[in-house]
Amino acid sequence: MGLADESAVVRVLIVDDEALIRSGFRFVLSVDPSIQIVGEASDGAGAVAFVRAHRPDVVLMDVRMPGVGGPEATAAIVSQCDTRVLAMTSIDSEDQLLHMLSAGASGYLLKDESPARIVDAVHRTAAGDTVVSGRSTAHLVRRAVASEGGPGRLDAEERVSVLTERERDVAKGVARGETNQQIGAALHISAATVKSHLEQVFVKLGVRSRVQVGIILERAGLGPTDL
Repeated sequence: MGLADESAVVRVLIVDDEALIRSGFRFVLSVDPSIQIVGEASDGAGAVAFVRAHRPDVVLMDVRMPGVGGPEATAAIVSQCDTRVLAMTSIDSEDQLLHMLSAGASGYLLKDESPARIVDAVHRTAAGDTVVSGRSTAHLVRRAVASEGGPGRLDAEERVSVLTERERDVAKGVARGETNQQIGAALHISAATVKSHLEQVFVKLGVRSRVQVGIILERAGLGPTDL
């Protein structure tokens, strides 16, 4: 599984139960010629069906929708393909955010962010980065794992055990919320080399996002509080 090529056109699916919101996102994203809106869906079930058929690069996913909600749709999407999910909500709720990140969302953004911020977030999500509105990724990962009540420790330890020492170092940097450039500086390697190692981390851990890497390391006792 490779991280998205930042120079490529990013294919986006917009999911929201309000037509006006979908139109607004379409207008905001259409000003960037390197973003292509490939479809819209009004609920989670429609989003899952569209992704199965068309495999967009990024899904802008509303969190609260009638029927199949954002967390359920996100979990279904990331379990079957490389499409990345960026959660979008009008409510700055940490509980909602934890549910979306645990389900496999690559990030979380408020709907009233500036157009430039939303466009940038789409590109960053496609490139494999974590986008979180005004919050510490490491803090949210710890909260997500704590809210589970502690299950998954042995499974996480087993999954982490297959990483090489350098891959584990990269994964720890990701768990701290660091960028590829920051990880590379700490390990005295290039950002491109970090990206290559991170691709292998994704494959070996069976995850789709940097947040999921952090969650697995936290479950295994290797999160930022244990470093």
